[in-house]
This record gives sequence, C-alpha cells and structure tokens, in this order.
Amino acid sequence: MTSKHPVDATILIIEGRHAEFPAFAAALQKKGFDVEVVPSGSRALGELENLRPDLLVVNAASLRSSGVRICQSLRKADKNLPIILIVSPEKTPRKKTAANVVLTLPFTAQKLINRIAPLLPGDG
Repeated sequence: MTSKHPVDATILIIEGRHAEFPAFAAALQKKGFDVEVVPSGSRALGELENLRPDLLVVNAASLRSSGVRICQSLRKADKNLPIILIVSPEKTPRKKTAANVVLTLPFTAQKLINRIAPLLPGDG
C-alpha cells in the first residue's frame, strides 16, 4: 500500500480568473490525480455527466464570490459528490455551505491534498 488515494481519481476544479491551469493543479497531478479545469459553475454542471469526477474543488476566490450558490447547485446535481470550497479570507461564508470542506487562502498544496484524501472513495 503505497498510495492513500486511487491514482485514477478525477478532480474537477472550477477556477475563474486563470482558468487555464491553477497553481495547485500541478501538485495534484504530481500526486497522481487526473485534474480537469473549468471556468465556471455552469460549465462544471455541464461536465459532471461527462467527466464523472470523484471530487470537486470550487475556487471561489478566483471567481470573486463566496461560492455558496455554486456549491448548492452542484450539490443538487450530485448529492454524494465531495466538494472542497476555496475562499479568500474576506469572503468566508458565514452560513453553512453545501461543501464538505472549506479552505481559506492562503494554504499549501499539501494541505489541500490532505483534505482531499479522506473524501475519496476507498479511503479509510
């Protein structure tokens, strides 16, 4: 047992500002994850059926929003899909979100990976 997560796990990242490739995506790929990036929540909803991701990362900080509504829409579309919400300190949601984990910037790629591992199927 060398890896804590399935190497073929697909992570769908919603990244607004620099949708071509977020900085932490490379770290996730290095750890063996299949990483897909989309520029908006509506695009992610359209890709859910197609990609069948194992986990979603919503970078609300890059979307300049709290991410609450995006997470709610995604949760309605797939109630079992784990969601990690990334927020900037000034946009931290005050109410409960539909996300499994909320990470406030700044954080390390390793911290993100540590939060992803327990949410993936087959872990634990």
